[in-house]
Amino acid sequence: MNQFDQFQNALSLETITENTYSINPDSRYFVGKTPHGGYLNALMHKALISSVPHSVAISSSIQYLDRIEAKDITLEVEIFKVSRGTSSGIVKLIQDNKTCTVFNAICSDLEHMKGYDGLETNPPKIMKEIPRERYRDLNYDKISPGLTPSFIHQLSCTVHPSHAWWDRDIDIEDAEARCTSYMQMDGGIPDQFVLSFYVDVAPPVVSNKYGALGWIPTYSLTTHIRQMPTTEILFADFIAKDINKGYFEQDCNIWDLNKNLVASSRQLTRILKSEEKLSK
Repeated sequence: MNQFDQFQNALSLETITENTYSINPDSRYFVGKTPHGGYLNALMHKALISSVPHSVAISSSIQYLDRIEAKDITLEVEIFKVSRGTSSGIVKLIQDNKTCTVFNAICSDLEHMKGYDGLETNPPKIMKEIPRERYRDLNYDKISPGLTPSFIHQLSCTVHPSHAWWDRDIDIEDAEARCTSYMQMDGGIPDQFVLSFYVDVAPPVVSNKYGALGWIPTYSLTTHIRQMPTTEILFADFIAKDINKGYFEQDCNIWDLNKNLVASSRQLTRILKSEEKLSK
């Protein structure tokens, strides 16, 4: 089975009652013993559009409230509003009678949207600096065998050599808190669920400036899906800024290879024990 179809199977929800679904998360999309945040984003995205008449969560926000174990979860959907052009609602991820993650979104049908196009966001100049063939595989096993999370193995992800912190010498003065990459699931052009997964695929990019910092959890992730991609391979640019009390924002823009901006996101993330790890 190709990677695209495998991912779609990993999103197969069982309908329990109207607007209530369950699934045993696919361990191939885990970080250690817990589901990856982008995978949860895609699962909850699918649950919502399975309950409303519109096909894509064009603007969503997910809050990660508590740890999720490798066992069955329930997704409960509450619909807020349905109109001709949009619908909105909230999804609660429940495990052991506890709400662990909350997802809310506005949904619409991209193919029916009309309006003026302008103020284009083009791919950054760094995309043209070196050919894609020189990008390095996203793989941490050079640091320690088996360190690469399982979800990384479910796609092809290559990273600009200057941003592959696990495979180069760190120079804090010159390094950016950034990760530019090419991403691909062989077998299909990415759909909205793949985009919801991709916006959280990159490692926390502060590691490219400061080196390995351990577990850096995400607290919230906002995603905007702008249009459906036209190419199987996508280009992503992840940038972090403004570390404050150990928290920082990580922004992401994703384009297809025809230079169409297909998705953007912003997440709030925290460097645990940041004073201990970063203070000089």
